[in-house]
Amino acid sequence: MGCKVLCPSIVLLAYLMICEHVRGECTQPSFESRNVILSANDLSTQNFSEGSSVTFDCVIGHKPVDSTASRSVTCEGNQWTSLGLSCTRKPCGSLPDFLHGRYEMTGILFGDTAKPVCDQGYMLAGRETTRTCRNQGWDGRDPLCESVKCSPPPVIENGQLQDVPLESYEYLDAVSYRCNGGLTLIGQSTLHCSEDGTFKPDPPKCFDGCPAPKIPNAKRVGGKSAPYKQGNFIEYKCEDGYTLKGDAYIVCRGNGWSPEPPQCIGECKPPSFASRNVILSANDRLTQIFPDGSNVTFECVIGHKPIDSTASRSVTCEGIKWTSLGLSCTRKSCESPPVFRNGRYEMTGTLFGDTARPVCDKGFLLASKETTRTCQDQGWDGGDPLCESVKCSPPPVIENGQLKDMPLESYEYSQEVFYSCNRGFTLIGQATLHCSEDGTFKPDPPKCFAPPTIPTTTATPAISTTSEPAKERSHLVTSLCVVSSILIVVGVLVWWIVRRNRKHSYSHKVATNNEDYPL
Repeated sequence: MGCKVLCPSIVLLAYLMICEHVRGECTQPSFESRNVILSANDLSTQNFSEGSSVTFDCVIGHKPVDSTASRSVTCEGNQWTSLGLSCTRKPCGSLPDFLHGRYEMTGILFGDTAKPVCDQGYMLAGRETTRTCRNQGWDGRDPLCESVKCSPPPVIENGQLQDVPLESYEYLDAVSYRCNGGLTLIGQSTLHCSEDGTFKPDPPKCFDGCPAPKIPNAKRVGGKSAPYKQGNFIEYKCEDGYTLKGDAYIVCRGNGWSPEPPQCIGECKPPSFASRNVILSANDRLTQIFPDGSNVTFECVIGHKPIDSTASRSVTCEGIKWTSLGLSCTRKSCESPPVFRNGRYEMTGTLFGDTARPVCDKGFLLASKETTRTCQDQGWDGGDPLCESVKCSPPPVIENGQLKDMPLESYEYSQEVFYSCNRGFTLIGQATLHCSEDGTFKPDPPKCFAPPTIPTTTATPAISTTSEPAKERSHLVTSLCVVSSILIVVGVLVWWIVRRNRKHSYSHKVATNNEDYPL
């Protein structure tokens, strides 16, 4: 009965303690759209416990829209209450026009600007200073506009002013030029004092005809040589390898050549520096013609690296030739591949394109097809091979003969087997074979032959009706057959005796099989 009352009380107390421990918390509040900022006392605090209150002020250059609106918010749980304060830009008021000038304004609120502009015929006495609406009002002060004054106009070659020049000129005052006798005036003869204190337009020029054009890589194919008077013409053609840009035919007019003299633009074919192991960058490989002044870049061909990483990679088309290339590349190194178990590599080198052929040690054989490795751009391709110990299958069975020992399922490298022929047969070839490095028995297995027999003749009395010459021929044929048989038998015997002497280590075995052979 006591637990029914006490236990729920303890659980409730624990729950209240936990709730107290995990009270709400708020991060620093922000209301940027209202043009406000936290008060200085709260700016450095990042987290606020539940129930905390903070206050806001207007950002600089702003004022409250409603001066009675609440400036504070409170942390409830993990959220802030709504903020009443909202601020707007302060006005600076309009700037009045100043003497001989006015302001060109972007507005009258905080941050707006006012640019001073003098009336026509006047100019700013000092450097132009744009004024800005600040927190306390417009900065700076009114500028000073002075009446425009122009210095004397410039002197021209082979010409002069029609009137005596003054020390200074008022706004819109005009002056006129004339050329010396026989010369043509090119340009405007009359200039006026403009609002920026200079004479405009540019002064004219006086000359006797047109200057001789200077066009590199061009040759004259029509017209006369210098000097050129009004009405004279020239026709040009570019040298081989250059392209004409502009009109080939020009005429000397009162204001100079018309149209402007042309240019001869050089063209370069795609550059090649194959001996430097480089290739054009991808952006330039499809271009076939490069105008004078074009720049292209090179990079190392695959599997190569720069000899000097700081060398220039670009060349420039100058006329019809390319400048020298600094970049030069050499083959990358793959270093030596590691030695693998029971084998080694036979290498042509360790640079890009070199090869490494795997070779197993004596008594071992590649487990799979031989794969030569190649030094590629990222290193050696492939992987290390596997060398397994040599195993030979049972040697082949021979006709009329057999192995001296019971055949095994497999044989180790260099293991030997011995053959013998059945009784009455002769062994031709090597009696001993060994398991070789390619997994086969060598040499080829021997063969067992039966020895030839000597033919015999039996005389049978008979009455012959054959003529004497026919009998002689028959006896001659018979004699030749007998002699041939004897020679064959003798040759076989001689060969057999020589073989026996060479194979003296096995002669007693061979003799056992041939002890009944008639000598």
